Amino acid sequence: MAIQPVQPQSIGGVLDTTFQLFRVSIGRVWPLCLLSGVGSILPSIYMLMKGGANPNDPFAAFGMFSSPGYWLTYLVSVSLSLWALGSLYLKIRAIGLDEEMSLGEALQASASRVPLLFLMSILFGIAVMIGMILLIVPGLILAISLILSFNLLLFEGLGPVAALTGSHKLVWGNWWRTFAVLSVGFVIIFVIYLALGLLLGIVIPFMGVASDPIMFGLVSGIVIGTLASVVMTPFYVSMAIALYWDLKLRREGGDLAARVGALGTV
Repeated sequence: MAIQPVQPQSIGGVLDTTFQLFRVSIGRVWPLCLLSGVGSILPSIYMLMKGGANPNDPFAAFGMFSSPGYWLTYLVSVSLSLWALGSLYLKIRAIGLDEEMSLGEALQASASRVPLLFLMSILFGIAVMIGMILLIVPGLILAISLILSFNLLLFEGLGPVAALTGSHKLVWGNWWRTFAVLSVGFVIIFVIYLALGLLLGIVIPFMGVASDPIMFGLVSGIVIGTLASVVMTPFYVSMAIALYWDLKLRREGGDLAARVGALGTV
């Protein structure tokens, strides 16, 4: 049965749709989450393999930043993460619409969009960074208003610039309710992340790396990053899709009301 709502929802309704999507999809998308997690930890693995966690040289990790191999690994990491994230968006949306889409089909559909996702991520980062330089508040406003650009690029086939501007137009009239939904969602994500960190803080010392703070930090980052991807990424994507559905319904309702009003004045 489809989860996508047919009419605009309250903030609580959007969050309820988020939890429904998350609950139904998490057991079906974990391979994509694992792929995303592996992608995100590749730079840390590179540091471990190349001696960046040498306890006798506390600056060894910083030396990695001058290595072409590190930046090549970082590029592969970002590309792999974007590929997996795009696949997650497509697969979870298909689940919400009660459509058939295998993991392989989601990966195939996302693969062609990776260069555009990469470019859009850069533009997103530049826009938010400029906003942060301009007294922080504009950066926060842009970070929220551009949050649905992934949805527009992947679901509607828009280019990077059109997806960013389209997200801004979609969110702008409902910025505060979007902020409210995201705030609740990110609090939940933070609590999950904190719980994982506390759990691993107990477990990892038994792995024999607690005496080396650099190694401890890298290993903790790798483990937490992988687990967080499996648990939190599908929740975030479910929230972004639930928001997208709600704001699209609201805009379509507003457009319809405007057209009816225009006809009434003729």
